[in-house]
Amino acid sequence: MSLLLVLTLLPACLSMPDIPQMEVLYDSSDPSIPWPPKGVSDKDSPAHWPGHMEQLAKKHSRKKVEVAYTKGFPSAQDFYTNFVERKRPVIFSHAVDNNDYDFLSLKKINSSGRAALSFVEISSFTGQEKEVDSIRNFAKKMMSKTFYVSDNLNSNYKNLFKLPACLQCTYLADLLAETSHILIGHAYPLPVKQNVHDVLHCQVDGYKEMLLVDPSEYPEVETILDLDMPPYGRASLLNSLAVDYEKYPAITTVKQFQSAMLGPGVCIYIPAGWVTQSNILTKDNSVEIRWTPSAWTPDEDCPKGLKKKFLSSLSFPGEKYIGVDHTSDKKGLLMEKVSTIFDKILGFEKSLNFQQFMAELIKDVELLPDLQEWTVESTARAKEMFNTLDMNSDSLVDEIDVDMLNAGNVSKLLGRMEDRMADLMDMIMDQRVDFSLGGFTSKSRSSMVKQILQGENLIKDEL
Repeated sequence: MSLLLVLTLLPACLSMPDIPQMEVLYDSSDPSIPWPPKGVSDKDSPAHWPGHMEQLAKKHSRKKVEVAYTKGFPSAQDFYTNFVERKRPVIFSHAVDNNDYDFLSLKKINSSGRAALSFVEISSFTGQEKEVDSIRNFAKKMMSKTFYVSDNLNSNYKNLFKLPACLQCTYLADLLAETSHILIGHAYPLPVKQNVHDVLHCQVDGYKEMLLVDPSEYPEVETILDLDMPPYGRASLLNSLAVDYEKYPAITTVKQFQSAMLGPGVCIYIPAGWVTQSNILTKDNSVEIRWTPSAWTPDEDCPKGLKKKFLSSLSFPGEKYIGVDHTSDKKGLLMEKVSTIFDKILGFEKSLNFQQFMAELIKDVELLPDLQEWTVESTARAKEMFNTLDMNSDSLVDEIDVDMLNAGNVSKLLGRMEDRMADLMDMIMDQRVDFSLGGFTSKSRSSMVKQILQGENLIKDEL
């Protein structure tokens, strides 16, 4: 990933313990400040210009990025005509701070079965080492330390993430390139970078201040990009908290920066080629969708079939991800069921014994649809599932078992859970046939739960 590559190199020019206090510039943005400022000219040494060895753009004229939409996303046609085609950045307020996207919030991730089953590459600010762990473990145990995540949006989350309305156009689908998910648990200045793609950047948690420069207006700014990162773009080793104008004199040619403040739920469109620099002010949990900057002029037919599309159904060649239709996404359907079971385990105040585990399965209509009754065979199938989940073999399932998941055993667990779920569904299908042919009435789920929790005798055989 582009950010990961830059962050790996960044400690060479900026050590974490030495980071000074970052100033928030957004509120004091003033587009009327003259540049060059009074008292200096192009003939003066860059070291004599205001802002030398200070925070990037502190002394510059700064114009706030337009907030064109204060609730959600616009239509693809509106978005394209007014901003993409004109290469104008724009902010969407309250775009992803709703029920459609809260599954990715840190509050949800910390107690999420899906996050416990989703593994990402974790990098370090202070070294080259990398490791693979679950999103949940990272958020709970590592996020506040010197580690970060910069990876593609995990496939287990792609099938929950709806394609934003502004991108719902069939002509855009073939231009989609890549997604990314960033998790950083503390304030930090991110590198100056230039992306070759158009970008929709959405802030899920935390606050971030972003500076933007249009190189078509100030072409010299591209000379500060001293790191090539194909196929993503370029970046700079410039220290944004103490900008050396003698090393990067092109900064003095920028007469005005654009400034944006991103908080939870806010998204920003960044046109391809624009140079940006962001400061994480608290923490960063953000997602990006990137696409090739080619024409995709929307019309009335453009959004057909995409209004309820999830990212999992679309292809992202930049990350070698091939979309799959929701109805045929066996992996996604399995993840939905297994993560639901993990949610129950993590949401229970105490450990679940086998009887309590069975009761939780019975209560859930989505997990076990069309269940007619609970029998000895049902118990045997559930016991096999319980034993699979009881990672430490203490006859209980709880957070300790969830914490024992790792990149090496998660696939094996999912495979076993798939078999166990298939066994239960085969049993339920047989029940449906038997009850239909026999004209029997199914038992209520509450009576089945009572039967289990009170230890009543179970029916020995299926009808």
